[in-house]
Amino acid sequence: MKKYILIFGLLGCFALPKAQEMVDIAAGSFSMGNASYVRESPARTVNINRFYLSKYPITNAQFAAFLNSYGSATVKDGEYVGKPLVVADSWGVVNTAGTWSAASGYESFPAVKVTWYGASEYCKAAGGRLPTEAEWEYAAKGGASQQAYTFSGSSTATTVAWFYDNSGNINKAVGTKTANSIGLFDMSGNVYQWCSDWFGRYGDFGTSGDLNPKGPATGASKIIRGGYRSLGSGDLHMTNRESISPDESYNFVGFRLAKDYSTAVTTQKETGITVYPNPASEYIRISAPAEISEVDIVDCEGKSVYSSTHVINAVSVSSFPAGIYFVKVKSLSNVAIQKIVIRN
Repeated sequence: MKKYILIFGLLGCFALPKAQEMVDIAAGSFSMGNASYVRESPARTVNINRFYLSKYPITNAQFAAFLNSYGSATVKDGEYVGKPLVVADSWGVVNTAGTWSAASGYESFPAVKVTWYGASEYCKAAGGRLPTEAEWEYAAKGGASQQAYTFSGSSTATTVAWFYDNSGNINKAVGTKTANSIGLFDMSGNVYQWCSDWFGRYGDFGTSGDLNPKGPATGASKIIRGGYRSLGSGDLHMTNRESISPDESYNFVGFRLAKDYSTAVTTQKETGITVYPNPASEYIRISAPAEISEVDIVDCEGKSVYSSTHVINAVSVSSFPAGIYFVKVKSLSNVAIQKIVIRN
């Protein structure tokens, strides 16, 4: 089995509380919203840069590990200092003699009774952030290859979702239904998921053609998406949006981790693949222990600037604007992604 490490940030590495699989979501455009519902109108075209999203909602075991590392049940500094992170719960995490752990039997269940502040602090500690509402809907619909499904991954709710008809009104372990077309589990049902945005009517902000839109600058409540285990299938459609106060926490609201492509790079240990020189100005050269089969280069916004499926060991970068880029190299035996600096 191939082993992977996660590199977080441009200057250093940070370990997640527990290994978290991330899905690489390609840039693209999609129709966000639904004209049939007032809170979801008007529908408009939205453009999304490449980003990563956790394959599953964050689990109780992962969140407990974070709390023990963080050393506080409230935000320690910054704009939201003193805000609560979590409330102990028999379906979530519990505190025994000052140590947090997942409630017995719920280790692989979605982390619940977590406030928006708690979800946000976890994501920061993991080198990421909460997804925007636009990113969440884009990912739920299948990313660049949008799927015309009612629910995330299927038009049959029981295939992909835990909801009123099949959940028995209790949360379920993550990943126990079918993934959607890009490999994300639990985007419909089980628990709602926090997004980064303040709630606002679509008609009050943003226009068609926006790039990576976000909600209003301020507000009273934060967006939650995806529905939960006690809703009927009619409330699980992928454009459905609800909102609650960031201070609130419920046993039906969880979250997942997002990362910008420029600050979350997955690469292999000991691939033997090298991209040089770094910094570069005219050419980059690539060496690998096996024949190179594919080279892709993206900029810091996740936009593709070069792609080749031919055997290649050098790429001209003289026309690229100066900046930071990421080079993905596939050989017959390995895959690696390396950050490079181009100075032109």
